[in-house]
Amino acid sequence: MASTNHLKTIAIVGASGNVGASTLKHLLAADRFAITLILRPESKTVALPSHSAIIIKQGSWDDPAFLQDAFKGQDVAIFALGFMAMREQAKLVEAAAKAGVNWILPTEYAGDGNNEAMTAALPMFQPKAAARTQIEGLAKARGGQGPKWIGIATNPWLEQSLRIGLLEIKFGDKTAKLFPDAGAFNVSTLELVGLGITRLLSLPVKSEGNPRASLEHYANDFVYISSALVTQEKVFASVLRATKSSESEWKVDRESTIAQWIKDSQAKMAEGDVRAGAGLTFAMYMGEGKGGNYQDKALEDLKVLGLQEVDVDAEVAKAVALGPMPSPF
Repeated sequence: MASTNHLKTIAIVGASGNVGASTLKHLLAADRFAITLILRPESKTVALPSHSAIIIKQGSWDDPAFLQDAFKGQDVAIFALGFMAMREQAKLVEAAAKAGVNWILPTEYAGDGNNEAMTAALPMFQPKAAARTQIEGLAKARGGQGPKWIGIATNPWLEQSLRIGLLEIKFGDKTAKLFPDAGAFNVSTLELVGLGITRLLSLPVKSEGNPRASLEHYANDFVYISSALVTQEKVFASVLRATKSSESEWKVDRESTIAQWIKDSQAKMAEGDVRAGAGLTFAMYMGEGKGGNYQDKALEDLKVLGLQEVDVDAEVAKAVALGPMPSPF
């Protein structure tokens, strides 16, 4: 455990996923942490990096004794679970708290959880809010000496969202819906988020000289990471450059609205179509005034973490070069 004002030991659950892998890469590059990867028995380790700073612990997530032992001695636990694995997070959080972990980064990697209207409108955000409530409850039950959470707000992933077509700009078949009631919204890249998490966990726990640059400042709150503030029109213009095409070669719909997209998605979800939740989420991200623009908060946190926004054209060109990918929803 941390005997100084800095964290030393980190447990990661979900190190083989997109967020987990990027975070692990940057934590190892920092060369200052001992890292424990907590895996299920059936998880493959061949794709994980071999490094002297890594300890792998494999066991059943249904075994509280295994989990508490795995989290024992860890300063922080990072959870980077896929959507379907979110149901497992509660028992993992409880085990981490019982083991004495002081800091927990629950599975967030989405929008602004401090935006109550946005959170209430999006069913996909409910498990995230529940995890934060759980952690605060565990701390309260221990007289305030339990863990504190830090949420990582990222908004949508630029590359994946573009390749899947979730931004309603589909370069594979050159179709686009450009909503007149869309606004500016933040997007992130896995690379910047992995680096941002590493910079965050490298901050001192407390800082008298600059309290803003400390973990205590972010206790039970969000860190806002953004690789860029974009609009649909800006991304579309970038895609045109990357595909070396003109708008006249595309089928572009500028009549559809975010408002109707939200209504349609809500109606489909009411009928049991859970896949419509992704559409509702992206409508909220992109809709003017719906909560997808947290730029002012992001600029403050990017400064604290020493992060720079990315070149949107370069990132879009990478996505186009990789080609379209199927939707996981």
